[in-house]
Amino acid sequence: MGLPSSGTLSISDIAFEFSVSLSNVALNATLGTYASKSSGATTKISDFYGLSNLTEFFYNAEGSSEGASAVCPLEETSDKAYHNGSGTLPVAGDNCFSDSSGSTPLTNGDAYKFANGTSSGGFLNIGASGVVSSVGNCR
Repeated sequence: MGLPSSGTLSISDIAFEFSVSLSNVALNATLGTYASKSSGATTKISDFYGLSNLTEFFYNAEGSSEGASAVCPLEETSDKAYHNGSGTLPVAGDNCFSDSSGSTPLTNGDAYKFANGTSSGGFLNIGASGVVSSVGNCR
């Protein structure tokens, strides 16, 4: 859901956001890469303000409850969205959000066109709480 941009922030908050075990966690060695710190660089808790474990992808924010047939003809996929999956692009089961803090899920019941590396793009079907129910290629 993203870390706060100010206020209290703990190592356990950071570890939870990045799915890191608290057993023997080290701010520099274990979490430093998430703050874009190179090996051996000093990492401070304040380096994590506003960071998120979400991955950005491009889509068209004009969702439709009519499914892929309504969104695949859309031209642009220049809006930014974010997902919590481990891959570059969202897959079924990932949560998708319209904001980098992860507080605004994509709309339940809507389909969205997204840039998936193919010439015609792909579509996401969104279920409850912004969870991707299925993914497909536009034709």
